[in-house]
Amino acid sequence: MSKVTLNGGGACPAKGPTIRAGGIDRLRWDRLNHRAYVREYLNAARPVIVQGAIDHWPALGKWTPEFFRTHYGSLEVVADHRSWKLGELIDRILVSMPENPAPYLHNQLMDQWPPELSADISPMPDCTRPNYLESRLFPPHAVLTYIEAYIGGRGAKFPVLHYDGWHTHAFLMQLYGVKEYLAFPPNQSRYFYPRAEMANVTSIPDIENVDLSQFPLFAQAEGARVELHPGETLFVPAGWWHTARILTTAITVSINGVSAVNCRAFRRDYCTEVASYSRLKATLMAPYLSALGALL
Repeated sequence: MSKVTLNGGGACPAKGPTIRAGGIDRLRWDRLNHRAYVREYLNAARPVIVQGAIDHWPALGKWTPEFFRTHYGSLEVVADHRSWKLGELIDRILVSMPENPAPYLHNQLMDQWPPELSADISPMPDCTRPNYLESRLFPPHAVLTYIEAYIGGRGAKFPVLHYDGWHTHAFLMQLYGVKEYLAFPPNQSRYFYPRAEMANVTSIPDIENVDLSQFPLFAQAEGARVELHPGETLFVPAGWWHTARILTTAITVSINGVSAVNCRAFRRDYCTEVASYSRLKATLMAPYLSALGALL
């Protein structure tokens, strides 16, 4: 059996994919011109790490494992298909090790958590904008902006390599600890054996230990490996495959987005989903979203 293991730093062995450390720009927000940022990164679908964009957030420096354990320890959450008290889960997270990682609390919708926590991460940083999903012109009840929290311990990792649904952008804002991300551009999709029923998710069960006899095309993939530190925001453009591994106890917040570069793909994906339960609604929605994209 031919197997390749993705381990830290540099390129993988010759028979495996090329994973380069770095390879994504890291820039200070206070030194960026917003219009140039939108042109060169957001609308160019080019990933970037922005430093300092969330310096205005009370959560930065405030949100720690101890903060959540003390103030929200009784909050009910679900991780690894099991219900936990948040305080109990954080106890596990603090002693997490790569050989025995604690359950990873990921994709927690902030609008389902106590409202004062959302105030700690408001307003969203300017590097996430323009975000068409925040427009009040979207049809009523079509809330499509998802702000999510992630809390995990050393050695935990996101369950699967994927790109975000509806071809939305991802903005990953690090508040505590260090995470490592793998990212691959959209033209690499054929190397990841997308699932038939969910084309934005790989069929490869463990991206860090890949059986090349079963998934030989994976050996041709070329991607980047980067670390995300507190106060930094990683922009992952629509269609970019990515996944994460936690290097130290970490807390992250994310938001999805749509801009000029992914507006058409978003409209196609979203209307396809709507059509699965209402063809009439999808038929009416498509031209409206097309006109809205042109207006925005």
